[in-house]
Amino acid sequence: MTHSARLFKSVLTVLTGLSATFVVGLTSTSHAHSGHTPNVCARTATTVCAHLGFDAEPNSSDSWSFMLHFMPASGVDPKLITNVSVKLWMDMGSHSHGSSPVTLAGVDDVHYQITDAYFPMAGPWQVKVGFTYESMNHEIIIPVMVKK
Repeated sequence: MTHSARLFKSVLTVLTGLSATFVVGLTSTSHAHSGHTPNVCARTATTVCAHLGFDAEPNSSDSWSFMLHFMPASGVDPKLITNVSVKLWMDMGSHSHGSSPVTLAGVDDVHYQITDAYFPMAGPWQVKVGFTYESMNHEIIIPVMVKK
């Protein structure tokens, strides 16, 4: 095999490897969803915002799963967002109530997978996202409309 042929084969091997790495990288870090809530920022930490991504809209009959996606402003280190919690809450005027605890799993610094989310009745709910940032506790309240 000539030097040119060996060089071409080496370059082709490297490019093929890079292509495979790129495709695998996209698959493992992609968090695309068919639906999203609007971004909502914490009142006490306006540089930290979040939204929910989901593939099926929530209803009062089935368990719901969704992705919590923090959207920190430029210059905010997402590693400083800690102690993340999620609660489901419905405000009914003179009284309010929550739902059973959800299962929360960190995916990376800004994504959290939420499963086992149950809304026992249709109507306007709140997903209350608690977190610690700069040694202070904060909350983001993301509105969600639950169908029957």
